[in-house]
Amino acid sequence: MPEQQSLGSWQGVTLDIAAWDAVAADVDLSFACMFTHELDGEPRGGLLHLNQALSGRLVQLRDEGVFLGAPMETLLISKPPTTFAARAVMVIGMGVPSQWATALTAQAVATAVRAATQLRVASAAFAPSLLDAGIAPNQTTNTASEMMKAVTLAIDAQVSLATNGLAPAPSLRRWVFDVGAAGFAAAAGEFRATLDQLKAG
Repeated sequence: MPEQQSLGSWQGVTLDIAAWDAVAADVDLSFACMFTHELDGEPRGGLLHLNQALSGRLVQLRDEGVFLGAPMETLLISKPPTTFAARAVMVIGMGVPSQWATALTAQAVATAVRAATQLRVASAAFAPSLLDAGIAPNQTTNTASEMMKAVTLAIDAQVSLATNGLAPAPSLRRWVFDVGAAGFAAAAGEFRATLDQLKAG
């Protein structure tokens, strides 16, 4: 059983962290991010696992131009193989890896929350896939904090739409941040500290 922790909640959505990837995430909708290419030529980690679980078809679809990995481009896999824990997977494009900035991952989180709300799922997980694309750990400072800010703002936006009678009440009840086991404790601390700051106003 992968390590999991609850970080707290926001607007009725439980916020968790888990040491799993897009394939192993036991949720209704699992998100992974993918760039136009990987800095070292091929995916690693969770992204490699995702591609392998799809029999190499994810990279094949990108190579064929079906999914380019352009910023905020989405690819919904609504019928994943039975080996997946997730009931569906959505890949979010991140553009050129050398041009990546923390704000881009925050934007991807917001895109994911909107998609989860529009698809009326109750649980979702998000894998930023940064290290999987070859981005160095020292470049990802503050990413967890910015992801937490992005998810709370996106939840607020969906609640506001419902409050104004423009959409049904959001179905999302659980959101999970996917992290690698090695960085679990540090990420959990950063996520939790940011959430506490947001709640404090």
